[in-house]
Amino acid sequence: MSSVTDTDLIAEKTEQASDVLADRDVDCWLTFCRETTEISEPNLPYLLGFDVVWPTAVVISKDGRSAVVIGRHDAPNARELGHEVYPYDESLEEPLLNLLDDIDPDEIAVNYSRDDTSADGLTHGMYLRLRDLLEGTPHEGSLTSAEEVVSAVRGVKSPIERERVEQAVATTESLFDEMTDRWTPDWTESDVSDWFHARMDERGLGSAWSWDYCPTVHAGGESEVGHTLPGDLTLPPGEVLHLDFGVKQDGYSADVQRLFYRPSDEHPEPPAELRAAFADVRAAIEAGRERIAPGVQGYEVDDAAREELTGRGWPEYEHAFGHQVGRNAHDGGTLLGPRWDRYGTAPEGEIRAGEIYTVELGVDTEWGYLGLEEMVLVTDDGTEWLTEPQEELWELSA
Repeated sequence: MSSVTDTDLIAEKTEQASDVLADRDVDCWLTFCRETTEISEPNLPYLLGFDVVWPTAVVISKDGRSAVVIGRHDAPNARELGHEVYPYDESLEEPLLNLLDDIDPDEIAVNYSRDDTSADGLTHGMYLRLRDLLEGTPHEGSLTSAEEVVSAVRGVKSPIERERVEQAVATTESLFDEMTDRWTPDWTESDVSDWFHARMDERGLGSAWSWDYCPTVHAGGESEVGHTLPGDLTLPPGEVLHLDFGVKQDGYSADVQRLFYRPSDEHPEPPAELRAAFADVRAAIEAGRERIAPGVQGYEVDDAAREELTGRGWPEYEHAFGHQVGRNAHDGGTLLGPRWDRYGTAPEGEIRAGEIYTVELGVDTEWGYLGLEEMVLVTDDGTEWLTEPQEELWELSA
């Protein structure tokens, strides 16, 4: 999580949360958690920025109040953030109920969701405990899902968040450039991964997803495509190295895929068929990106990209076209994906200005997997690139 001194970011997000509640006429949003180093609450970084041990309630109201009922030893950290703070020793029941009585909400949005992981931080045990606390009070039966609140608060990036994502993108792109200069033909997939990890260690960077799989490395046509661990394959001449990589920097992530061609004696330049396949991937990504705008549903964007790719003679890709990026590479909320059961209602969500998405897909070829992934910021009338789009295969020097 971010440092307890990260007051500006938390101030931005708590103010944003109040605005979201007011827009949706939801009386208050309650985040209820404990022992968050053991079971994390995805929204706590926006509200406190530090882990808690004892049961803790963070309450944001639609009229701009932000209050915390928290163990006495953690209370000073919460006060530094500008919250109203109600410390306790033995039980949070009395201060929490007094706070709710003062706010007098008709409904209390809490963090459970069938489909959005980022809105599902309330454990079942803590839900039962909260329900028992409210039993026999005016607030009994008032609990409702905060899914829509979380989706808006987490999805629409504040100025500090946008700056941090942009920095993570810039660092990721610089490491791609540096790797291109350092690569040698005897590097295995594992060597490529180790090189990135060494640079990340040197700079104190985290990985945007699980360290062992970030980067994901596929060297040529013999490499098994997917979320695979890097292996012992080297890149044959005339084939393509595919990398899926992103750093986590200052708590925010990037997620980018890039393609590199190793020249051969027969084909010092990528052959025409390979260039055509790359162009098909690029065109499908553009078709999807051009459909992105506020108010559009996620599946409509996926449909546009999918139709462009299949119209060019390729099979459908077996994943979503894009996802939100923020604190994690996969950051919940609206998904740019097909209406498949595995995605639940996420593809039916509406896109909002200020959200950040990947746009990604690929095709299997004899030269290797041709997968590209860019990142875009949603604007009032479309998108702007956060990555520098890869318009052609990058060459690796032998």
